Amino acid sequence: MIFVAVGTQFPFDRLIKAVDEWVGEHNETAFAQIADGKYIPEHMQWERFIDSEVYNQKVEQASLVIAHAGMGNIITASEKEVPIIVMNRQYKLGEHRNDHQADGLKWMGKLTGVYTAPTNEALVALLDQYHTLVKPKFSDNNRRNELIQFIQSQL
Repeated sequence: MIFVAVGTQFPFDRLIKAVDEWVGEHNETAFAQIADGKYIPEHMQWERFIDSEVYNQKVEQASLVIAHAGMGNIITASEKEVPIIVMNRQYKLGEHRNDHQADGLKWMGKLTGVYTAPTNEALVALLDQYHTLVKPKFSDNNRRNELIQFIQSQL
């Protein structure tokens, strides 16, 4: 199952639509947390908001997580050893207040098991090969601390 999460602050229709269309074309199972988005998925089960318990269950059940470029998503997917594709919201498209997520993609892609998709085309290319994506190996505290130290060194 593919799990898509956009968080609670902003909708991310571009991401939801791209994954929904891909899922429809490839007969995959997916669940999406879509926030207050206007686009309603046709090929995925969805909820606007889910609590942290359901979020963690979905990550554990997933073979792939796709999310906005937020650190909480990366840390949770890494702890559960599930590959994650992150896509940045873009200021010029009205998806965020600034482009800090685009800056983050540069270093996020250096992490094992974290894949970055700055465009819909890049997202589709990663989805086309998602069964071969490497899982992160950050399940123990030492590896989590390494991740935190790496992130702090990039800020």
